[in-house]
Amino acid sequence: MMKKLKKFMSPVTIVLFVVALTSIFNYKVIFAASDSDLSSTDQNTVNSAPTGLLMSNYFTIKNPTNNTSDKDFRFRSNSAFISNNNKVLVLAHGTATNSNDNTPGGLLGIGAVKNATGSYGAVWSNINNAYFEPAKPQTISAWLSFGSGAGSETINGQGMALVLQNNTDGSTEMGAGQQGLGVYGYDKTSKGFSSSTLATPEYVANTAVKHSIALEFDSQRQDTVSQVYLPTQYSSGYYSVNGFDTKNLTNITIPSIFPSGTSLGSGGPNGHIALTYPGNPKSYFAYPTPYGQDLDSSSAFFPFTDGYSLFHIHRQQNANLTDGRDDDGHTVAWHHLTFRWMPSADLKTATISYSYNDKELDGSLNSKDRIDDNITVDMGELGTITKDSKIYWGFTGANNNTDQNVASKLVSVESIPDLVNASAKTTITDKTLNKVMYDDPDSGLAGDDTDRKVAAGDNLELDYKLTYQDGREDWKDIVANIKLPKNITYNTDGGYIGTINYENGDSVSIPASAITAKSDGIQTIDNQKLQNLGGISATSKIADIVINGIAVNDTKADISVEDQPAIFTGSNNIVSTSTPKFTIMYKKDWTLNLTNSMTDPITLLYQQDNATLNLDTKLDYNGKTSPDFATNDKIHYQISLGSHNFTYETTVSSNSDNLSDQIPLRKVIEDEGLDFWDLFPNNSSQEITVTANDDDGIVSNSTTYNVTVEPNHLLEVKADPNLQFQTVNYLSPTEYIKRASNYDVTVTSYRNPWMLQVSATELTNGDTKFNGDIVNKSLNGTTVLTNNNATIATDDTSYDKETTTSIANLNKWSTDTGLLLKKYGLSSSKQYSGTLTWTIMDYDDSL
Repeated sequence: MMKKLKKFMSPVTIVLFVVALTSIFNYKVIFAASDSDLSSTDQNTVNSAPTGLLMSNYFTIKNPTNNTSDKDFRFRSNSAFISNNNKVLVLAHGTATNSNDNTPGGLLGIGAVKNATGSYGAVWSNINNAYFEPAKPQTISAWLSFGSGAGSETINGQGMALVLQNNTDGSTEMGAGQQGLGVYGYDKTSKGFSSSTLATPEYVANTAVKHSIALEFDSQRQDTVSQVYLPTQYSSGYYSVNGFDTKNLTNITIPSIFPSGTSLGSGGPNGHIALTYPGNPKSYFAYPTPYGQDLDSSSAFFPFTDGYSLFHIHRQQNANLTDGRDDDGHTVAWHHLTFRWMPSADLKTATISYSYNDKELDGSLNSKDRIDDNITVDMGELGTITKDSKIYWGFTGANNNTDQNVASKLVSVESIPDLVNASAKTTITDKTLNKVMYDDPDSGLAGDDTDRKVAAGDNLELDYKLTYQDGREDWKDIVANIKLPKNITYNTDGGYIGTINYENGDSVSIPASAITAKSDGIQTIDNQKLQNLGGISATSKIADIVINGIAVNDTKADISVEDQPAIFTGSNNIVSTSTPKFTIMYKKDWTLNLTNSMTDPITLLYQQDNATLNLDTKLDYNGKTSPDFATNDKIHYQISLGSHNFTYETTVSSNSDNLSDQIPLRKVIEDEGLDFWDLFPNNSSQEITVTANDDDGIVSNSTTYNVTVEPNHLLEVKADPNLQFQTVNYLSPTEYIKRASNYDVTVTSYRNPWMLQVSATELTNGDTKFNGDIVNKSLNGTTVLTNNNATIATDDTSYDKETTTSIANLNKWSTDTGLLLKKYGLSSSKQYSGTLTWTIMDYDDSL
């Protein structure tokens, strides 16, 4: 019986038990985090996130598989999750650590160092519908949140990264947590009693997200001079020296793979932004550390003499990644990022341009704490890229491990690369002054140099223009939410506030009832639905929302009108814009008078050399306190010519009660890239209307200038088409053969002295030549014209009216003078023919 029992308790049963236990641990790799893991502060941040797309439609979250074979690699889980409202990616939260990370592979976690890894995660695009095409221009728009920057220097580490990666199963790629931000490698260091061994750069790069380019947002403060943090122990004998952000490393040779503007380590007390190559071994540089002595009295001796720092491309220090304050002192937890990718034609390099803090939470433009940069990167870092490549993109993030609460690292995405490429731009046109004011939402800077001043009572037009450029889908389910600028009385004639005009010709009126007045005096148009825009199933690519009103200022001071945002939210893309800031000037009780002091009409000679068209103007005020015109005042002229409108501005040079100006209209026209004589053709009459206005918005009367365009000069020659000579017997002794009929040549000229030349070809019949020449015979002698270009008449008079001259009369041709045929001998009896060529040209006074 005992033998049988021993057989039953064989080692096979023990093996099965170990397998079962291992299976349980593998199951626990799945880290089911949710909103319940967020602090109340983080939950409030999630709830206040700007409108984003539905994250589950475009992103996947999986546990990493790329480093599972390395038993010393501690980061085996994925702490990321999508918030309950499906609008926010939570990359890392609090200090939570997956229990699996505490198990180095030994039985029951013997040798583990608990809770060392902190929270970390990666969220990747769905390769089926949200892929990144690196061979094409791409744009990503998102909101980022890093939490508060208060507390010690470690309170809000580590940060996040926007990552592009080209791996076969990119959805399961992830790097190390902590300083690795979920994208960089593990700088594994083994510790002996009196020495340490550093992993190779190849090992570190191999544990990172391979074939990747990352834009790093490191929120951890960097307050000290050199190495900031103590090494972190992950398991028995294995550490991270924790030095990727080591500061003040000098005399370092930057590897040639990195572009200019690359530096080692980090800098700046408020976090930094930089571009990196996570999967390249050359990104990790071994340097001597200050750990030759005990840095912590509570710890054992740390013999870490070397560690790795990280090469940062275009490091932006003092990036102010953490929460800020708006002008009202409210906490601003979300920061906008616009990321653009422009590949070179040969797909060897790409230009990454990004704008951080380029928008306010309401969608309006922001300039405070804004960072813009352009970086040229090596596309080879992504592996092999072809024109048809589709790669992963996404966000990784990590928190450090501390006994204090660490803010969650959060992302809300507005646009998916190349899914929908669309823009929204807003202009305000002063219809009274014919002036357009606009801002450029792509740069955040003023898009024009027009002064932004309008007068009370001016007619204003607001135009929100949505343009679909291209994409894999139409822009769908678009809803407009518009805040209207203050100090405008909006036109609601007919019960409508505005119209939506589509490219396909459709026009939809917006009812006045769509306006909602808020407690702060702002009027809004909420949840206005638009047609789908695009070129797949949609029938329009452009939608114009046009709203008209009148500028209002009943005070005795100018009013500054703040910009107001408009957000256009679709199910697959979100864009925003804002109206330009402008000033409504207070009402003035004086008038401006414009006078034309020129002779009417003004005469232009068509295409005259160095011709000008300078319009003399005279301005004066009625009712304004002297001096009417003060030094450095600006006067703006609006000029209308046919279908063209021009502007011209002058500056008052000195105080005066009236102002005489001259508008160089030809220069104004040509500065617009137009041909002056196309607008003033020959033998035409043109009417020019000019209006002036000053910086106070006072508009003058209109005055008219009439311009007559006359020919500058005229010169043309006409000759009878046929010249026939008399028939003669081939034995006739006559030397000169006369013309058989009258023949004449006329020259018409206007303001153009001239000279006339003629030449003749030989007279032939087939291969037979006439034995003689055509000549011009006069009292002064005989000139041979055959094969000879001879001057036959001149006139040095510039006639003030069109004049036609007969050469036969001018030269007093008779039957025996003029064009005759001179014989030299006998010629065969045949009919001979040739050609006369008459040339008219400007008179040469050297003759």
